[in-house]
Amino acid sequence: MVPVYYLPRFVQKILRRIIITYQYIYAFFIPIFKKKNSPLVFCIGDGKTATTSLSKALGIMGYRSVHYLRTGYYPKVGWIELIRKSNYDSFADWPMMREGFYKELDKEFPNSKFILTLRDPQSYGKSFERFFKKTEWEIKNPEQLKKEIKRFENRNNEIINYFKDRPSQLLVIDIFKGVEWSELCNFLDKPIPKKPFPHKNKWSYTKKEKKE
Repeated sequence: MVPVYYLPRFVQKILRRIIITYQYIYAFFIPIFKKKNSPLVFCIGDGKTATTSLSKALGIMGYRSVHYLRTGYYPKVGWIELIRKSNYDSFADWPMMREGFYKELDKEFPNSKFILTLRDPQSYGKSFERFFKKTEWEIKNPEQLKKEIKRFENRNNEIINYFKDRPSQLLVIDIFKGVEWSELCNFLDKPIPKKPFPHKNKWSYTKKEKKE
């Protein structure tokens, strides 16, 4: 699949508007198919750490899951208010991965559950470099790549340290190493689904890394 960032600007805008429209329609009708879960679940791992797989898994578990809310377009009401009014109860990718945003979420939605997806830092760096090639976030030299990997490691450590006295609120998982339903279901107090755990995009990234 070609990343949206590689497409012409006007095509990006059209696709994002389509996705936003779909999210709103889905959020409007989803109460018919799924009951709202409590507490809310925020997947706060960086992009390229299997957030798509986690979002899909939460959907299978019965959550009203949304990935990449509003495709990154900032809402007039602000992210917190949008989340508060939303029919969704599980959120992944942007804006959950914004620097420090997990602290705002923790403050505004007490007792929520947080899931931090990890990945080998060097593997993350390769994936980030590949995904954002020829975009405004392109990695242009080794020092820039080292800086991004360091940011990734520091953010993960910061989150783990922030929740160190509240282990029941944070689950840390590495889906690339393999994850069992039991780990996620025990954390969220949910029954184990009969379907296999989803691994979206894993095959394509693994294949590319082997070639390199």
